[in-house]
Amino acid sequence: MTTVLIFCGGEGPGPLERWVQGGRVAALRDLVRLASRLPGVSRTVVATSERNLADEHPDLPVAWDSDPPGVPFHFGRRLAALMDAHPAPVCVYLSAGGAPLLPLDALASAVDEVARARAPRAITNNLHSSDWMVLNCPPAIHQFADRLERDNMLGWVLKTEAGVDVTALAPGAATRMDIDTPADLLLLGLHPRIGPEAAAYLRAQPQDQSRWLSAGRILFTPGKQVALIGRVASAVWSHVEAHTQVWIRVFSEERGMTASGRQAAGQARSLVGAHLARLGPEDFIAELGELADAAFFDTRVVLAHQRLWPSAADRYASDLGLADQVQDPTLRALTAAACRAPIPIVLGGHGVVAGDLYALVEVAQSKGFA
Repeated sequence: MTTVLIFCGGEGPGPLERWVQGGRVAALRDLVRLASRLPGVSRTVVATSERNLADEHPDLPVAWDSDPPGVPFHFGRRLAALMDAHPAPVCVYLSAGGAPLLPLDALASAVDEVARARAPRAITNNLHSSDWMVLNCPPAIHQFADRLERDNMLGWVLKTEAGVDVTALAPGAATRMDIDTPADLLLLGLHPRIGPEAAAYLRAQPQDQSRWLSAGRILFTPGKQVALIGRVASAVWSHVEAHTQVWIRVFSEERGMTASGRQAAGQARSLVGAHLARLGPEDFIAELGELADAAFFDTRVVLAHQRLWPSAADRYASDLGLADQVQDPTLRALTAAACRAPIPIVLGGHGVVAGDLYALVEVAQSKGFA
């Protein structure tokens, strides 16, 4: 038997935060339907800090489990408690926005492999930054719960510290696409395999996707120059090169800065961030425009370098190019400069140089400009 545990965290009260949360909840509804089709599932539990979610979605065939009031959220302890409350030989952990393009057969195959294992075993989407996992080892979760402040540490801690046999599925849009920021939702709205609930939500509450489309067309125009800036994995770079005929400039820094704790410790360092600080945003963006015809910019690395972490409302407004809604002066200036650039610059978090690029290849193929 298998238990499915879906975590749906909360967002702030601002309109952009609620828009992102609405996208995650729509993806949650798609995930619940996906889970219901998995062989051997005995129950699906949604753990959430959103107090009204159960009342707003009474049609979902799930058990609702609200985060304990007054207790600071800690992923590892919450997961361990839920595994105690809903024991099963196999547990599927999913974040609400962590698998919007995951096909049923891939998840079902992972469940089957873990169920047949005789030793502690886990399969995840990304060893270095897990968004979902299938596992059969509750004791390891209990033993290392305190080390699991966030879910992205799950695969790495279980493999390197708990000694669990953890493998990751091959990188691609299906395994790496994650709804973390507005940029991810903008790209997801263009994808041909988006779930029906998420698709309906984004049709009802659209945002401007023009920068994604403009940058995407340039990415698939032979001979153009495209810059990837931020936590760029070599597999993403290779995938883009294999499906395009452009010249790629890669500025890859601080992969794993969250999972490793470097960001929290103020140890994240970025050569791009230092160069940006020296030049100022206007000159930096102008120089970038001389080097590339389009850019995909994971801005979180330069923010971490400057020991800045503006509010989610500010970060989301920046991702959407709404500079006048960004309160933090440093991020507002960078956003405004990027929006005035003569080239399309897609701003966002890790997704814009990770899962979103895998998905963009599939979007371009479906729309005929690849």
